[in-house]
Amino acid sequence: MRHNRITHLVLGPCLAVLALGLTACNQAPEVTDDDIEILDNIGLTELLEQDQGIVIVDVRPDYRYRLGHLPGAINIPLPDLGPDDPRFVEVKHVVVYGDGPRNARSHAAAKKLLAGGKLLVSDFRGGFEMWKRNDHPVETGS
Repeated sequence: MRHNRITHLVLGPCLAVLALGLTACNQAPEVTDDDIEILDNIGLTELLEQDQGIVIVDVRPDYRYRLGHLPGAINIPLPDLGPDDPRFVEVKHVVVYGDGPRNARSHAAAKKLLAGGKLLVSDFRGGFEMWKRNDHPVETGS
């Protein structure tokens, strides 16, 4: 009986620590605002000029995307966006954008993708509004 009590006293806490450790290993890394690279209009145009491995993701609703979007951008609305999306398998860098600088959609998208821990993600904070205001080319349709 004494042997069972000692085993219970020693083994119980060890199993609890092990369970906590395994749970922590399965959690996605916590992403803070400081982890997100913010791009302005100049930063995005420079990045696009030098790097061909970028995927631009418009996280606005589909109807907004069809009205106008950055050239070559793909549309993945925020609720459908995830780091394990098959379109990101061979991707080095993802740039997300939404409507404009006051819209939090792109920031939430960047956090969501960064939490997956596999992608380099930037937030084009100016969004479609800033892109268009600076007379950059725009595509329409899907």
